[in-house]
Amino acid sequence: MMQGNIWISSNPQGLAQGMTLVLKFQIRPSFGRSVYGIGNSSEQPNSNSIFRGLRVVLAADDNVNRTVTKKLLERLGCQVSAVSSGFECLTALTHSEAAFQIILMDLQMPEMDGFEVAKRILKFQSRSWPLIIALTASADEHLWEKCLQAGINGIIRKPVLLQGMADELRRLLKRANDGLYDDNTFFF
Repeated sequence: MMQGNIWISSNPQGLAQGMTLVLKFQIRPSFGRSVYGIGNSSEQPNSNSIFRGLRVVLAADDNVNRTVTKKLLERLGCQVSAVSSGFECLTALTHSEAAFQIILMDLQMPEMDGFEVAKRILKFQSRSWPLIIALTASADEHLWEKCLQAGINGIIRKPVLLQGMADELRRLLKRANDGLYDDNTFFF
């Protein structure tokens, strides 16, 4: 198989305290491969200047997901402030000197989930508030309706892929600039 190892560490009472998983795999070079389909270079997410300087607050409690998603957003050209909870997201919004255009947040955070954060943001909404995008691994078929009820403008599904993120951001920014969000429009 993958020739990996799993270790479980226990505390002094003999109960499982932590787990370490080590996987070994070989990385093969991808000569001549393209992540993007055939088309002109303006379709490639990292070549599109619409994302350059876009201020994003990213809220995700999982460190790995937060780090990977932040790197992908930065690769698109976004300026990202990453936080690890709903409370930190609200704090970042209220204490930032410059306005954020996008809030990208995990829906399943402890203490205060993404739905509750969105509802609290919308309580203090003005025309300068950002678009809210859910980050989720959920396959719930009614998720979009729940997001709309909470005031969330879009969804990015996990695992997060650069092209999928760029497509959803592009779609939402176009809708915002076309004035299709009555209560949640911003200009930049």
